[in-house]
Amino acid sequence: MLLSANDIGLFLAFAGLTGIVLWLLLRPLHTDAAAAPQDVGEGEVAIYRDQLAEIARDLERGTIGEAEAEAARVEVSRRLIAAREAQAEAARVPQGKGDPRLRRAVAVALALALPMLTLFIYLGEGTPGLEGQPIEERLAKPADELPAEALIVRIERRLKDNPDDVAGWETIAPAYVMLGRYDEAVRAWTRAMIAGGVTAERLAARGEARVLANDGTVGPGAKADLEKAVELDPKEPRAQFLLGLAELDAGEREAGLNRWKALLAGAPADAAWAPAVRARIAAIESGPAIAAENEPMIRGMVERLANRLQDNPDDLEGWLRLIHSYNVLQDREKALAALETARKTFAGDPEALARLDNLSPGGAAPR
Repeated sequence: MLLSANDIGLFLAFAGLTGIVLWLLLRPLHTDAAAAPQDVGEGEVAIYRDQLAEIARDLERGTIGEAEAEAARVEVSRRLIAAREAQAEAARVPQGKGDPRLRRAVAVALALALPMLTLFIYLGEGTPGLEGQPIEERLAKPADELPAEALIVRIERRLKDNPDDVAGWETIAPAYVMLGRYDEAVRAWTRAMIAGGVTAERLAARGEARVLANDGTVGPGAKADLEKAVELDPKEPRAQFLLGLAELDAGEREAGLNRWKALLAGAPADAAWAPAVRARIAAIESGPAIAAENEPMIRGMVERLANRLQDNPDDLEGWLRLIHSYNVLQDREKALAALETARKTFAGDPEALARLDNLSPGGAAPR
């Protein structure tokens, strides 16, 4: 079988890596161990000699007295003698480990054993008879035989050549969401709208991707998409549901529930999402604000959020979540205190103040 240029390059790269590994392993064995005893302690002895000379110079200059100089000489001399004894002891140690013949034998053994061991492992665990599978051939398989990542690569290649392919962008955006690549999903929906126009469905999908990228919180960018979507289509279910979720997070309990109820009232009889929405409404209306066994954990999370806002008070979404959390915990005093602090923080931001003032009277009442 003839080797291609790519195969030759790959083999050369592996050979180079093997050579580097061998060099790193054999380099210590090449060091002349016989010279080591001569160097042991030599630097330390030189330092002590210099210190003795420096003491003599200081005594001549008069910077130290005779008594101080004598004490220093005694201490340095003691250390110098100890260093010389250590040097002599090292020179007397047998140097069998540094035998050149032994080191050469170890070097040859390593040089032969490492490639052979690699070959045996590959023959036992690898698949040397497997034919090459170029990326183009793998991507040419039917879609139902490809993993999601390969499908995305195939669509990305097609979109690179045809950026106005609306169907391609609408296909790849949900795939990005499925893989948790939310920011890329946002960009994909944006490209779909550039190529095919703005629709309620595309806006709602981009808003949902932004919510997922923001850890489930409906931020300003997502809210703008969702509100525009319901302007274009008041019955757009995804947008209405997420806007209701944003209202609940902001403490607007009745507004959020009413939005969801209106969504259900206009839903088709076979809407797949309707049972989930009904369950959410029932849980909010009939269940307690928070289960007793979960309250300590929730309070701990709320306190961490409050501490974080002390260091980063410009996080409006954080203040809204904190006030809503206090409302859920039925801690009206802390909710009012957080609301007042947030109002002072955003005193110069009319839009932020409007969002804070829209909090429901059932929690922290607006002014």
